[in-house]
Amino acid sequence: MTWHGPLDVDRKDAMQTVRAPVLQQLRRAFSPTKIDADGAFAAWGMTYSDGEAHEEQLNGKRWDELDRAYLDRRSDAIGFLGTAHLVAVLPAYLRELLDGGPFSQVPDMLLLTLTKPGPKFGSWLGKRRFDAMVNALTASQRAAVAAVLVQFASRYPETPHESAARLALDTY
Repeated sequence: MTWHGPLDVDRKDAMQTVRAPVLQQLRRAFSPTKIDADGAFAAWGMTYSDGEAHEEQLNGKRWDELDRAYLDRRSDAIGFLGTAHLVAVLPAYLRELLDGGPFSQVPDMLLLTLTKPGPKFGSWLGKRRFDAMVNALTASQRAAVAAVLVQFASRYPETPHESAARLALDTY
């Protein structure tokens, strides 16, 4: 049994107060349009073994309708999605950074995806993929991504998650 005293309630209320405008910014930047998942893995992920099942999970849904538990379980898919499909589901994964629990699988893969490969790390292909993703995002979408990363980093101070989020911000 966990005791939730006044300090726990105050901290939770403070997190909600800070989180709400970032979630609102995310919703404004990424319109909730239906996803056409056909060919989602054709450009970058022909070797992704669960491509068909993942396409079924995405097809015809808006980013805010996607099964959050499935996205968490299959967060590796974002490394294989084509650029347009990645941008279509990106806000769902960003929402998981805002709302997900400490054991979520999403942060590791998403933060890797959002970090620009540098001259000493990352492949040429990784740089092309990163540039394609950034170029596909509007200015308001890039600002929403940054706001989520800042919020996520502040949620996990002095942890590897904070370091990874700050690296993603600093490299772009």
